[in-house]
Amino acid sequence: MPPCPPSSPPTYSDGTPFKLPINLGLNDGTYCSPKVLDVLAGVKNNAALRNYSTNDNKPLLEIIAAECRCKPENIFLHNGSGPILKQAIPEIIRQAIKSSPIRVMKHLLTKNGYPIITPSLTYGKVPLKAMNSGLQVRLVPLRAEENFKLNLGLLTAAIDQGDGLVYLANPNNPTGNVLITRDELEPLLVKYPGTTFWIDEAYVQYISPERHKRVADLVTTYPNLFVLRTMSFAYGLAAVRVGYLLGRAELIKTLESQLTDYRIPALTEQIALAALSDEQHLAWVRDASATAREVITQGLSKHAWLQVYPSEANFLLVRITDGKRKAKPIAAALLERGIKIKTFTNLPGYNFEDLFRVTIGLPEENRFFVEMFDDAVASGV
Repeated sequence: MPPCPPSSPPTYSDGTPFKLPINLGLNDGTYCSPKVLDVLAGVKNNAALRNYSTNDNKPLLEIIAAECRCKPENIFLHNGSGPILKQAIPEIIRQAIKSSPIRVMKHLLTKNGYPIITPSLTYGKVPLKAMNSGLQVRLVPLRAEENFKLNLGLLTAAIDQGDGLVYLANPNNPTGNVLITRDELEPLLVKYPGTTFWIDEAYVQYISPERHKRVADLVTTYPNLFVLRTMSFAYGLAAVRVGYLLGRAELIKTLESQLTDYRIPALTEQIALAALSDEQHLAWVRDASATAREVITQGLSKHAWLQVYPSEANFLLVRITDGKRKAKPIAAALLERGIKIKTFTNLPGYNFEDLFRVTIGLPEENRFFVEMFDDAVASGV
């Protein structure tokens, strides 16, 4: 059904009308640094656009290496984190299987040579793509009654069944909570050297380093650790597409050899450098996001049949608790009113029909979401 937005189009504070439907289902960031806008404003003629980049992206690699306390050769740049996931995880699994005759045999017979080990509720493309390709997936349950906290005992029990690739989004998407701390991760890296730990930190910049100790520097010590980041969310650069993987230099070199040159264009690099240099703006984004989460949480908490879970990211996970309503009809009612939210695909043994996720938008968008949600409920959804 096409969206049927309100008869009186809502507007932003400057009077600009909303472009409906507003997509509060993708988690794209809300604010980019003013320094980024300065870079774009500085493009006065074609001199900034007509040439390829230097190809080595040395300035960008150096600023990332300094922040993450690693070396440039530990960093793989690409056009967003999605392409890195698609390229690097299969390569890691291929190398891990190839290194062991036993794993080769298991893979040939059961596709269980090097399985994916991941929480039951996480970034869905990872387990779903693995299942669709025939790979074995071991799901570690995250339970609503435990606020989706990762049970490390259940995680280690899954690893004890045999080495594989552990995928942990941290903070987790869609639950928004931190699944594992540095102090919890490092002993696992030591105990399970044959298991690969992939920490997806797409949303980690929404948490200050003082509150959540980073793990990126550990890639120089542990060859079984990889850390993925993107600039699409906290840095507000989803339209620019910059992501990077941190890991052992040998694997990074292999990934580089598989792709063409000039992935990160010169202008894109300048934008990324400007964003990464603006720590003051990033701190402001953290505060603004916390305020926005509270606005939506309070708005939805008026409905006794909703539970809104605490989040460290730019989205909130919401559970329907009355046993009657389902997420997809609510999403459809909101779409009719000009808003998209995220619902989830069930996994074997897990039903997510009572869950939905809403992205934190601009203040006007957040208020509009709460108003339209109330309107949908009043209409009987």
